[in-house]
This record gives sequence, structure tokens and C-alpha cells, in this order.
Amino acid sequence: MSNAKIAGAGMPLHLVVWLDHRQARLYALTHDAFQETQVHNSDAGEGHIHHHAGSVGAGHVALGRAFLDKISDAIGAAQEILIVGPSGAKTALKTFLDSHKPHQAGNVVAVEPMDHASDGEIVAFARRFFERADRMMPMKS
Repeated sequence: MSNAKIAGAGMPLHLVVWLDHRQARLYALTHDAFQETQVHNSDAGEGHIHHHAGSVGAGHVALGRAFLDKISDAIGAAQEILIVGPSGAKTALKTFLDSHKPHQAGNVVAVEPMDHASDGEIVAFARRFFERADRMMPMKS
């Protein structure tokens, strides 16, 4: 998939970002379709991260600034962003946006846990989430 920006002028308002320490999958949602973009973490290496007995820390690799910048670039000007994923990667992205990209951080509507999932599962979860969230928004006059 492309690493191009998927949320800009004229693009869907809803964007879901699923990420772990290796990759981010971004889905721009319309009523009946979605567009996916993937961003890969070149610093993640191969295989699983393991915690070794006697070592300090949880065994997780911190997400690098370059990876988080690439995700931010792909997010672009999305107006409603849902961040999901396993472990601490999702909160690392939110913290990065809060610190370095406040214009995007203000558009994050929620950060939710989600294990590894298929495209269809992520999109279905996001559609349900945004449908509930949109119903709770005040009517525009």
C-alpha cells in the first residue's frame, strides 16, 4: 500500500489508525468504502520482542520519532481520528501528537485497545465507534 497522505481536503472525516511497534495501518472511511495506507517502522527489526529474565524494563521497543512523524504525515488533516492497537504503541502515538502535533492531537476522539485484527475487523469497529460518536454530537444549524 501507499505511504501517501490519505486524509486531506475533500477526504473522509473519519480516520482510524491501528498500530503496533512494527507498522501503522490507517483507514479513511466513507459510508460504503475505505482507503488503507500502511506505514512501516524501519527500526522495528524482525520477529517478536521478548522480555528476558533479569533484564530491566518490559521488553518493548520505544517507537522512534521517524516512525511517529511518518504516521503523522499520513494522518494529514483528518478531522476525527480514532487510534487503536495493542500494547503501548497507541498511547505513544497520542503522546507524540500531544507534544509535537497539537493540531492533530485535538482531532483525536479516542484511544482504544484492540488486538491484532484484519482490515474488516478494524473497519467494522471504527464504523460502530464513529456511528455512536456521531449520534452524540450536537446538531449543526
